[in-house]
Amino acid sequence: MEHLLVSYHTCPLEEPGVGLSGGMNVFLRGLLRGLYAHGIRTDVLTRGKGPVVEVTHPFPGVRIFHVPCDWRDPPSRESAYRSLPRFVENARRTLRAAAPSGSYDTVSAHYWMSGMAARELCSPPPLVFMYHTVEARKERRPEDSGRGLLSARMAAEEALAGEADRVVFLSEFDFAATRKLLRALEGKGTVIPPGVDDAFRRPPPRDEARRKLGVPAGSFLFLLATREDPGKNLPSAVDAFRALRGERGGRSLRLLIAGQRPAPASLPPGVLCAGPVPHAGMPALYSAADAALCPSAYESFGLVPLEALASGVPVIVPAEGYWGEKIRAEAGAGRIAYAPGGLAEAMRSLWRDEGLRSRLAEGGTRLAGRFTWEKCTASWARLLSSAARPGSRR
Repeated sequence: MEHLLVSYHTCPLEEPGVGLSGGMNVFLRGLLRGLYAHGIRTDVLTRGKGPVVEVTHPFPGVRIFHVPCDWRDPPSRESAYRSLPRFVENARRTLRAAAPSGSYDTVSAHYWMSGMAARELCSPPPLVFMYHTVEARKERRPEDSGRGLLSARMAAEEALAGEADRVVFLSEFDFAATRKLLRALEGKGTVIPPGVDDAFRRPPPRDEARRKLGVPAGSFLFLLATREDPGKNLPSAVDAFRALRGERGGRSLRLLIAGQRPAPASLPPGVLCAGPVPHAGMPALYSAADAALCPSAYESFGLVPLEALASGVPVIVPAEGYWGEKIRAEAGAGRIAYAPGGLAEAMRSLWRDEGLRSRLAEGGTRLAGRFTWEKCTASWARLLSSAARPGSRR
């Protein structure tokens, strides 16, 4: 089977890590590595940085076409949207040269701009679409009202719900919540969870990781790994950490922020900033941490909680969400799935209670063991085969 994947977003596909659009790239790389084992060859269209199309072959059976779109750094969603027509124009030329017309059995797209591009580029092959996040489910801020990009995104996501042949979600929780908003998804949705790389199940030695990060001996380290986004709730995590630092023994606490560099003036003592981190460097961060903070208001799934659990690190998450429900039900640690306003109390529970940390680390590792890329890619292979146009190669 020949499969075309359209991946046009703020970060080129071969740059995964904790930073702008890192989680989506981590997911796509995990997926692409395994599809060829199921007899599926994949061509990928992604944003290029240079003036001409560049082709790379990162995995067997995978070609990535880095398509120029006259996009200037630094990357942003606004600049990506403005450059989308140019990307479509150059991608169309690329496909004419690289593949005979009609040679793809299925097309998949991830993220709303990718879906818009695929809709223009690839008719009639069936479109398998994945939102990753849905704008209508995010909390609105006063400054968001009337913004053209948000309106365009919401309109595109609603249209794609009707136009896509199949829509993939990472969790039942996300599917159920999105289906209430986008009625056209009825009968099209399927749930395929991602996997987690084996490197997180075998992290490097803890002492070595802490030494490289400059974490003082005897300190308790919270890890917050996230890109810059208001919905990630960085200020609430910093405020909770500041409150705990003022308690008895609190001077031993440290907070490591990875994925961004907040203004130093806004941070209390004890905060370390790692900046953007390549995905290959993340296992060392989990190894160094005593607990991971994941305070996002909305996640369709959340790879950071999964990676932390696989690494044996307790995770603090909002109670209302996929991981909040999972951890309460299956990892036996309800106190750290916190209700609104309870982040500091959840952090205090883990900091003060070594037995709780041990139970959650054991239960979390067991829970994370069910998420593998082998299962994920096998499910995707079945989906792509079932969605392929009649008469195509299976």
